[in-house]
Amino acid sequence: MGMKFQIRNACWLGDDAWFHHGTISIANGRIMKLESDFASDTPSAGEFIVPGLIDAHVHLREPGQPYKEGIANGTLAALKGGVTTVLNMPNNVPPTASLARLEAKRALFAQKSRVNYGLFLQARIGGPRAPESAAGVKIYMAKSSALAAVRDPAALAQIFRLQNRVVVHAEDEREFSTGWKKSFHRVEKTGEIFHSVEKSFPQCGKLPHHLRRPRAAVVAALQSIATAWRRVPPKERPRLVIAHCSTVEEIDWVRKMKRQGHDVWAETCPHYFLFTEQDDRARGPALQVNPPLRTEEDRAAVFAAVQDGGIDFISTDHAPHLPKEKAADSPPSGIAGLEWFGPVLLTLTMRGEISWQRYLKLAGQKAAQCYGIEGRGLVREGAWADLAIVANKPPAAAQEKIVTRAAVHPYPQFEFAVGIRATLVNGRLAWTDGRVRPGVHGREVYG
Repeated sequence: MGMKFQIRNACWLGDDAWFHHGTISIANGRIMKLESDFASDTPSAGEFIVPGLIDAHVHLREPGQPYKEGIANGTLAALKGGVTTVLNMPNNVPPTASLARLEAKRALFAQKSRVNYGLFLQARIGGPRAPESAAGVKIYMAKSSALAAVRDPAALAQIFRLQNRVVVHAEDEREFSTGWKKSFHRVEKTGEIFHSVEKSFPQCGKLPHHLRRPRAAVVAALQSIATAWRRVPPKERPRLVIAHCSTVEEIDWVRKMKRQGHDVWAETCPHYFLFTEQDDRARGPALQVNPPLRTEEDRAAVFAAVQDGGIDFISTDHAPHLPKEKAADSPPSGIAGLEWFGPVLLTLTMRGEISWQRYLKLAGQKAAQCYGIEGRGLVREGAWADLAIVANKPPAAAQEKIVTRAAVHPYPQFEFAVGIRATLVNGRLAWTDGRVRPGVHGREVYG
């Protein structure tokens, strides 16, 4: 039998978007009973409890490049951010593109993950169907591993017919600046490990990142996806997720597909509604990310979709690189935002920029629905006791201990209204007051 305990005098955010005051009873890792004495539309002035967040898009770099982050350290960052479930992407070194590699990666997560987890398979022509024990497949229309990008409508349609859930990185690399494209496709082999080399040619080295990977790449990708979608009979189409939406064009495209009744979902990341290409140019490699940051018009459109439901859920696209790598002449792309995920969304909600109902959907409920994750992302009787305890006294950015090996705070100017005091995973206290509790492991959310 698992532990049984109660959290008394608690204030929690229920799935009705009201704050309930009373007692939470937990047993065997689940919420057994909620005794609400009264409810209010605002949280307590001290601490309150929200469902553990679900980050459906992270790169923990293991296997292959654990020095960049690693499962244990990356999921520690998740705990700090109030995140209790992560879905890990497959562009490892080598890529997780076979069932054997998927099983090997699963074994590593079972041993090391401090939070609950699910895994993606990387899509390739002639590749296997993702098993029910996977979150789905990821299509990269721009090269992101040793595998070639999948760009043509015929290839996309072939994958659509085979899979149940497909996430697409919608940038067609054929529209990238010539020098950047050629340099990225240089591949070096060291033993059995393949490394993509990003060494800009002189003629494109001075171009801003958003021009090396221009908007035209997004437009071309959406056109190819739409063509492939039409080629697949409706009954054979998968659930389709457009990852890290960053442009007006993606928002409009997804809205149109939804109006037509298609099973299409939209994900974005905090950096796409907090920053623009001007921030990228001002801060340099710290905010260089794929897809790139765009214009103020794009930022505003993404945030409007966050507010009104055009965006289904938010993820971080946590993509860490070591400081020395980001300081190189040709730095890799990626922002490591996992440990600030909860505080960013909660602060925006406390400010009134997002409703509490939208917060619940963005932070976990819709991701759980999209990816078939049961009993997580909500505080409800019978659900897993994945909980984040929120404090109204956030740490000062200058004094904050950074967990990720990227060692950079992506939001140093953001005025946080809250911080995460403690995080429970499956009814066990996993992190509190900056300290990890040993021996707490997450569960795989499939199977």
